[in-house]
Amino acid sequence: MLAVRGKVVEVTTDGAETHVDKLAKRYLGMEKYPRRSPDEKRILIKIKAEKIHHQDYS
Repeated sequence: MLAVRGKVVEVTTDGAETHVDKLAKRYLGMEKYPRRSPDEKRILIKIKAEKIHHQDYS
């Protein structure tokens, strides 16, 4: 588990589609994210981290 607290420094749609496709490639083995819907809007939110908390459950 990972929690990041901080301030949002940028919200953009630029590159959001490419980013979700990269995640699909890494985690699903697919070139394009398969669960797109025509009315959704993807955004990227950049956060300046102020506190990071992690916990290992293994």
